[in-house]
Amino acid sequence: MKKNTKYYLLLSVLFVIAVYFQYTIPKPINWMENYTKKSEAPYGCFILHDILPELFPKKNISYNQQTLYESLDSLQNFEFLIVNSFFEPDENETKKLLASAHDGNTFFIAAHQFAGLFADTLHIKTNTIFEFNYPNFKKELPLAINFENPHLAKKSPFHFNKNAALNYFSKIDTTHSTSLGFIDVPVVNDGIYQEKYTREINFIEVRFGKGKIYLNTLPLAFTNYFLTDSANYSYPIKALSYLNKKPQLVWDDYYKVGKPIITSPLRFVLSQPALKWAYWLTIIGLLTYILFNIKRRQRIIPIIEPLKNATKDFVGIIAQMYFLEKNHLDLAQKKIAYFYDNIRTNYLLNTQSISDDFKLQLSAKSGVDIDFVNRLFEAVFQIQNKKNITEKELLHLTHLINTFEKNKIR
Repeated sequence: MKKNTKYYLLLSVLFVIAVYFQYTIPKPINWMENYTKKSEAPYGCFILHDILPELFPKKNISYNQQTLYESLDSLQNFEFLIVNSFFEPDENETKKLLASAHDGNTFFIAAHQFAGLFADTLHIKTNTIFEFNYPNFKKELPLAINFENPHLAKKSPFHFNKNAALNYFSKIDTTHSTSLGFIDVPVVNDGIYQEKYTREINFIEVRFGKGKIYLNTLPLAFTNYFLTDSANYSYPIKALSYLNKKPQLVWDDYYKVGKPIITSPLRFVLSQPALKWAYWLTIIGLLTYILFNIKRRQRIIPIIEPLKNATKDFVGIIAQMYFLEKNHLDLAQKKIAYFYDNIRTNYLLNTQSISDDFKLQLSAKSGVDIDFVNRLFEAVFQIQNKKNITEKELLHLTHLINTFEKNKIR
């Protein structure tokens, strides 16, 4: 062990250094798309959720944590905001959404892709072009977008430099849809970038019955990263200005790629309140049963009383004999001898000569006040100089010795 000590020390030092660097190095930025209201990552929606009360001061803001099929029946006269990387509700959810829009409610949905029955019913298609489609394009490919409405549009387009994909509508139903915004898409012929752009639609209004559905193909514009960009932060705010007709705004917490989900096989059981309570009560019952039956079952062990220490009883009998015989002086001398023996044993003091210095040392070591020590030894000296003492003097000496034993610190 002694030969290997230096190696153990070296390993310990290396371990401490590794732990230090692990905790001090900056954490890498998480660029994963999240869109949840609690996420402060660049592509989270913490800021958008935080400023909603300022953007819509007169609206009642509520939150949806269920599917559209489950939640829309309980909502009336509302505007529904969904921001996610894709939007593809199932058949039942699509029917509920369209029925609710037909009754006069409004939906604002921002996503890269719209698919399924929802897209088919609205007669829309989305297309995506990635930066690697342009092999001769050496610099970053910024997104240049703007609004059709001159009151919302900028003189120069909004530019987003952190998106590697261009998403736009390749097909819309012009009889029911209106273009609200556009995006400039680079032109490519035979895989070669032509250094010119074509304008494509990325923001539309779909009229459906009495209601409206707003669709935007740039959900990243509503995230923390772009809302902190001083040149472009106004784009999502202006886009959301179309939500200004209803008294209630519903923020979606369900259709999110970054939301925490239950991956356990028991997810259906845990999603139903009655089954969830039954499950947890079963678990608690089993744990309680195990807790009370964990000890090994065996016969009761009889209690065996320990043998009594008769020394104390013997001393009491002897003392009673002395007391009954009225031999107070002999009993007092034995008490003094026992007291001196305790002093020699506990405090290592010589009791042959009781001087003032001896008393000071005894007071210091025992913690008993010096005045009381003087009184105690004054009573001891008086008894030692007498040939006989009374019962009262014996009791007084006993009281002083007992008081000393009670007040000493060791």
